[in-house]
Order: sequence, then C-alpha cells, then structure tokens
Amino acid sequence: MTRFQGKFRAANLALTIAVMATLPTLAFAQSQAQSKPSTSGSTNWGWYTPKAAPQPKAATPAKGAAPTAQPGAPSGKPSTTSVTETASPGGGSATTTTVTRTGSGAEITKITVPGVNGGERTLVDQETQTVTLPDGTKRTTKKIYSQDANGDRQLIGIEQTDKTQLGDGKSRSVSTYSQRSVNDNFDVTRREVSETVPSGKDKYVTNSTVYTQGVNGMAPSQMVHEVETVGKTGKSTVSSLSRPNGNGGWYVTERTQTTSQDHPNGSETKHKKVYAIDGNGNLTLAQQTVNRSWKAKNGQVHHQESTYVMTPGGTISSSGGGMTLVQQVNTVKSVGADGTVHTQQQTQTLSPVSSTGQLQITGAVSDVSTPTKSGTMQTEQTVYGQDGNGYLQQVSAFSGEKPPAKNGAAETSKSSKDEKKPAAKGSGKAPQH
Repeated sequence: MTRFQGKFRAANLALTIAVMATLPTLAFAQSQAQSKPSTSGSTNWGWYTPKAAPQPKAATPAKGAAPTAQPGAPSGKPSTTSVTETASPGGGSATTTTVTRTGSGAEITKITVPGVNGGERTLVDQETQTVTLPDGTKRTTKKIYSQDANGDRQLIGIEQTDKTQLGDGKSRSVSTYSQRSVNDNFDVTRREVSETVPSGKDKYVTNSTVYTQGVNGMAPSQMVHEVETVGKTGKSTVSSLSRPNGNGGWYVTERTQTTSQDHPNGSETKHKKVYAIDGNGNLTLAQQTVNRSWKAKNGQVHHQESTYVMTPGGTISSSGGGMTLVQQVNTVKSVGADGTVHTQQQTQTLSPVSSTGQLQITGAVSDVSTPTKSGTMQTEQTVYGQDGNGYLQQVSAFSGEKPPAKNGAAETSKSSKDEKKPAAKGSGKAPQH
C-alpha cells in the first residue's frame, strides 16, 4: 500500500469531528482518589517460539530425483508467534489475535472470536510477505482469507504493491487489488499508481492516481497531487485530492497542508490544516491539528496534540485562535535508571452538550514497561474510559512480556495463559473543566 491511500479514503470531516466529540481517545488518569470497583476484563499478550510439529517420515526419493523442499520450511530463522487475548468489559467473550512470523519472512495475522455454537469464528485472516525482485523492486503481497460454508479457509483477495527506485531521485509505486469473483477467478478491482520526481534541490512532487472498475473497465476515479519541500529545520507538504467532475475534467475536493518545525531547544511543532468543500462549493479551512513535543529539565518527554475545528467567522492562527478546541491529548514519558519506561496519557474532549465550552477528561492510559534479564520488556498497562456518570472507569488491563524495540523479537517468552494477572481495580472521577 502507498502512503497516499489514507488520503484516497478520507472520511467525511463533519463525521470525524462528531466522533471525536462523542467517542474520546483513551488517555492518562490524573487522580484516582475517588474510586469505585472496575468490572472490566483483562488483556494479555505473550511471545513464544512454537514447538516444531512432528514430520512424517519422508519416502526415499527415486534415484536421480531432485530433492523436494518442504512447504513453509524456515530459511535459517525460527518462527515466532505473538498471541493477544482481549476480554470485553464485564468479562465477556474474548477476541484473540495471533501473529506468526515465519522463517521465510511471511507474517500471518489471524483474529478470532468465540462462535455462536461453540468453537471460534475468524474475523481477520491474512498473510503478508515482502521480496526483492531481480531489478531491485520490492514486492509486498498480502493474501486475504475467509471461511467458506464448510468453515474451510478460502483465499478471497490479493493485494500486491511494487515499489521501484528509478534513479535520479525518482520512484514509482503500483498497488493492485484483486478479489475472487463468482466464477472463482481473481479480478482486478482497484489499482493505484504513484510516481515521485524531484523538483529542484529540496522539493519532491508526487502524482498518484486510483483506478477502479467502471462501465467501460478500469478508469481513474481519484487523483492526489502532493508537493513536499524539505528545509534545514523542517518540511512542508501540500496535498490535493481531486475527483472527476462528470464532464471529463477534475475538481479538488480536499486539500491538506502540513508543516513541521524543529526548534533550537530540541522541541518540535507540527501543524496540519484540512480544507474541505463548504455549502457553496468552495474549499474552506475546516480543521487544524497542532502537535508539540519537548523535553523537560527533569528528563521527561512531553507530547501534546490539540485538534481544532473552524467556527463561523473565525480566523486561523498558529495556536488555533479563531477555532474551537474539541480535543487535546497530553502524553508524558520518562525512563528510570533501571530502564523502566513510564508512560502516562490523558485525553480531554469537548462534550457536544457542554454549556461551558471547556474540555473534560474522558479517557486515560497508564503504562509501565520494565526490562527483564532475558532482554524482553515486562509491561503492565491499564486503560480507562469515561462512563455515563462522568467517572473514569477501567476498561481493560494488559499484562505480559513483549520484545524490546531494538530487535523486534523476544529471545525467551511465555504463553499468554501463564501471563494472566488480575486487572487493577479502581477508577477516578473525571475533573470537570
């Protein structure tokens, strides 16, 4: 998939704003002084190397016959599997996510839930693998599976992306999506083509086109024109999404402008402005996101993300002036002398029925990751969400080992069954602002 696919699938902006106001992001709880018992379930993850399945004794090959490779045989690396079990609040049915990385480099992801009549039902089943072709092209193939009427695994979709460096700073990416038809053939339903070329010393232009099936076969349905300018202390990107106007031409339906700036004190600021079509058919500033990152004198790393929406007659400023602040997420991260990482995150959201126009704490996440002797990270994480009475109540708790960020794979690990721990109890009343 290309980095422009998210732009192709941009959701309606008004709906996004409404969702942010009613479904808050989970974040860090400040005070748990007033608490009440939690009825949430818990989540566990674990990394382990599965035991090799017993292989049947191979028949003696005929004289002169070439040896036959075993399907899925590892290429010098053992397979590793990650299992995540997430129970719904109240201890309901659990969702299990299994990610297997094979020795050949493939990654198999499977998400299951308990079936109505026992057993399990598969929600997601896909396999991804990246290889390098003789000309240097990197090809990523994702196979998507479902279950047929008999519950057997059946391939239903294939997504293939080829990324090629053309020299002189130019590159090309082609993604093709195919689906199984009623005749059991795989028909191409979507194709995305992106080409990037340098334009001057520090500027790059990328043109991307999405083709979809129409009455007369594959035809362009969306285009993205992106200009990226890189400076010594930051960069800016302007991206325009266009659709057919019905008369053989194109019209811009959305424009996104992003700028990032690195400051001499080590802090960083990012601004993202989204312009959308208004009731008069004109592009109007509709939303702005401001991200700020800095390191305090005590070593803590702070990150703040503020989301604003335009109010009638308002004007934009670097701090969001003239717009309404609808959500703010604050994250504080610190690392102890023993390598333990503490991360606390808090979300404040503007209630759609608020009479004061002030933000309220609506969610929280508290995470503690401690290094172990085996090189993994023992993680304890508690997630809180606001209930209907204005309280922060525990939604879920995670406990288990995961691989360190430096190598991405644990050398030793435990099964999720051995790692289950009681979920921490308690919730705090959200302060009103």
